[in-house]
Amino acid sequence: MVKTEIAKILERALDRCAKDGLLPAERAPVQLDAPKNPAHGDFACNAAMVLQKQHARATGAAKPNPRALAQAIVDRIEDPDGALEKVEIAGPGFLNLIVAKRLFFRELGAVWREKERFGHTDTARGRKTMVEFVSANPTGPMHVGHGRGAVIGDTVARLLEWSGHDVLREFYVNDAGGQVWRLAHAVYARATEIDGSVPVEPLHPDDYQGEYVKNVAQAWLAQKPDLRKPFEELKEPLRKFATGWILENFIKEDLKLFGIRFDRFFSEKTLHDEDRLRAAVAFLEGKGLVAEELLPPPKGVDIDEEEYVPVPLKVVKTTRYGDERDRPLFKTNGEPTYFAADIAYHFDKIDRGYQRLVDVWGADHGGYVPRMKAAVKAMGGELEIILFQLVNLMKDGQPYRMSKRAANFVTLRELLETAGADATRVFFLLRRGDMALDFDIGLAQKRDMDNPVFYVQYGHARCRAILRKAKEDRGLEPAYDSDALSALELPEEVDLVKRILAFPELVASAAQSLEPHRVVFYLQETIAAFHGYYTKYKKTERVISDDPRKTSARLYLVWALAQTLHNALEGILGVTAPDRMDEPPGESESG
Repeated sequence: MVKTEIAKILERALDRCAKDGLLPAERAPVQLDAPKNPAHGDFACNAAMVLQKQHARATGAAKPNPRALAQAIVDRIEDPDGALEKVEIAGPGFLNLIVAKRLFFRELGAVWREKERFGHTDTARGRKTMVEFVSANPTGPMHVGHGRGAVIGDTVARLLEWSGHDVLREFYVNDAGGQVWRLAHAVYARATEIDGSVPVEPLHPDDYQGEYVKNVAQAWLAQKPDLRKPFEELKEPLRKFATGWILENFIKEDLKLFGIRFDRFFSEKTLHDEDRLRAAVAFLEGKGLVAEELLPPPKGVDIDEEEYVPVPLKVVKTTRYGDERDRPLFKTNGEPTYFAADIAYHFDKIDRGYQRLVDVWGADHGGYVPRMKAAVKAMGGELEIILFQLVNLMKDGQPYRMSKRAANFVTLRELLETAGADATRVFFLLRRGDMALDFDIGLAQKRDMDNPVFYVQYGHARCRAILRKAKEDRGLEPAYDSDALSALELPEEVDLVKRILAFPELVASAAQSLEPHRVVFYLQETIAAFHGYYTKYKKTERVISDDPRKTSARLYLVWALAQTLHNALEGILGVTAPDRMDEPPGESESG
């Protein structure tokens, strides 16, 4: 990589400074960053300012002047191959580095060699990583909020795979607890209503009320259950049937429409059936992290404190790992808390050998983050949690209501049917996950350049159209030729080369920071640069011209850009990269 090559040149210069006593012998590797202003060069380095402080600490001497130290570094740069075109000292001691264009042209051959794998790195070296996301309760259809979490989780998993992680995608099925019994009773009540041969069981106020429950009830009735039996006898097989039916017919079907796959659906009930909580608690007890505390009298209740008998509660000492208080593992009636079930589940993840745990949660779980991170740390793991905010559906600047609703929420399926999977996926990533998102239905349905999804996809289709025209009209096909690429002299062309080459590092960085929106931002900026370049020069500096050298260079540039766009769209975002699209008004695909 160009960046690696330039870093090595600077490292050798720093070694010479250390040999001359100007810098400490031991130091952190050189860090190169992209300047905020591209006019300042290709890379910026603040080594002089960082290392002058280290040198002062190591020697006890006064800090050397950072600009003078920067000059000393520049004086000791040896670059016999001419990789650096220019090095400037700026401000208090920054080094602004301008790289010889031929290095970028040489590096652009990576796209030719790697094609569909361009953008892959092995920075994680096969690190076992689990991404747990969606995990919607199997009590009804998925809603729009689940959709945003699904896209974030799926894109993060793809980013991690592209950066060398060994990724497992897991969906935690909450098929135990009070919510599934409320579902079972709702289905039972609806079944008695539909059947008509037995007295109608009334719905409880806290039962699930949506019309979809009738679908589940009809499917259950097709199994010919004996409705003469009381609910208590039917509830366990009904729980299993109802949660399984919803998982298969609502949740998995919606995920399929969305193009999202999972490697495993993990049943919460198996944690209880296999008594995995016992194993987790035993592990924590072995580390001295479980204790019994007396439950104080409840606040706001008139109780004679002298007569109150404190209830002992078993707690895990999460305060040792940054939590604000220790957390109970069991309720006063002896049942495990929700937190205990989550501990058991994450203990199971660690026990399966996963080294990096990533959970994607809705922002309403934000208060739960410190205790869960503390618990996982106590068990010897590291948990990273991505919180995502709500989605507001809008159209023409006004709140938008879908035509069909399941109980009190908009289903993900209806959004997919209205906006399409591609637009929905990209729109969910138009903002950072921790920012609320206004999803403009009208904009998502547009087939013009105002729609950010169309804008990016059309950029890919435009590239493919140029390549088709070159083959059909001239019999020309792109091929990599490092020497011919030196014909790319326009600043916009060199900028596109650098943007293409930035893609692998962007993928690795976005994977490390768990920020999938950065891929969308990259695409928007890169496509804007390409559309600007094409529009500006389509009459004066055409891709296909009478200059064979320029034509060869530009054809390869367009091909490399198309391949990069394809990899980002289909490989990472899970969005189609069409080869052909209808031209929006005022646009032309000609070369």
